[in-house]
Amino acid sequence: MEVKVCKMCKKMFQYITGPEICQRCKQQEEEWFQQVKEYLRENPGATLVQVNKETGVSAGLIEKFLRQGRLEVSPDSPIALACESCGKKIITGRLCKECSTHLSNELHQVKRDLLADSEAKNNKGPAKMRFLQSDRIH
Repeated sequence: MEVKVCKMCKKMFQYITGPEICQRCKQQEEEWFQQVKEYLRENPGATLVQVNKETGVSAGLIEKFLRQGRLEVSPDSPIALACESCGKKIITGRLCKECSTHLSNELHQVKRDLLADSEAKNNKGPAKMRFLQSDRIH
């Protein structure tokens, strides 16, 4: 474990994994998330400014919840996110469905290419693990 400074409250804490915020701030962020979620459930056509004013949760944090996929707005909502690749309007996450599919296909192709290169070098099929006998190492 390492010690880090919380990005929200600037206090030191033992960092394990995830966002670089302390446990207290994680709990506070979760409470804000629940407030935003409930407000949007009761007011589905609310704008980002309205949600911000009524809940007191910053617009940046609301957008973070949307980008994480924790919140989703209706397609006709005035709250709009843009795909980080093509700029198309999306309702949650970071990429539109088309860009996400394209990225996924590219990653699968790279994986296949790397496996093929590895197999061609070994001429023995897929790469296999082996162990070294420690008495042979000097």
